Amino acid sequence: MNQTNHIATSAGQTRSSRFVTRYLALFLVVSGLLVSQFASAQVVYRWTNSDGKPEISHAIPPDVVHKGYEILDGSTMNRLKVVPPQMTDDEYAQQLAVEKARADCQRTLNRIYSRYEELEDIDDAEQSALQKLDVRVSNAQQDLTRSRRELARLESTAASQERQGKTVTKALLGELTSANSQIATLERELSQRKHEREDMQHDFELERLMFNANDCNVEHLARR
Repeated sequence: MNQTNHIATSAGQTRSSRFVTRYLALFLVVSGLLVSQFASAQVVYRWTNSDGKPEISHAIPPDVVHKGYEILDGSTMNRLKVVPPQMTDDEYAQQLAVEKARADCQRTLNRIYSRYEELEDIDDAEQSALQKLDVRVSNAQQDLTRSRRELARLESTAASQERQGKTVTKALLGELTSANSQIATLERELSQRKHEREDMQHDFELERLMFNANDCNVEHLARR
């Protein structure tokens, strides 16, 4: 009987010991979490007041948040984080524009290095492109010369009819209108080709600069 009581007592003590151990472990975990949360909460804020002087406090006034501030370790005063000032609408728009320009530049740079292996390749490509453009310009110039001659002939015919006291025929008037329209179209085309040539030369020069620089942060690479 005494042996049985002894066994029961030992079992009870074992269960009690396990309960105490588990409780203690749980207590330590919870305590650790609380200490961690408390420690993480020990931060202070530093900002510049309206007089230009720094201020430090456990709470930052809402009306100065937009101006930017620093988060410091409350015990060591080491800087943990810098919160920059909020951007104005103009500053935000400018930032977006810069980011877009940089992305566009990087795409252009990738395209350049996929097309050219050496700087001379750009020179060859420019020469070929300009030659093709010059052919189109030459053809348009020849068409313009012929159209002007035709217009001069039609005007001479119309003047002859008027000197003879005749009314200029509708057919001739129509030809005059058509000739003038064709001349205007060709003059616009030649003007566009001129600007196209200038833009083409500018683009190839930009490609040379970017090929040599291999960088999108060079100020003179900015387009017009």
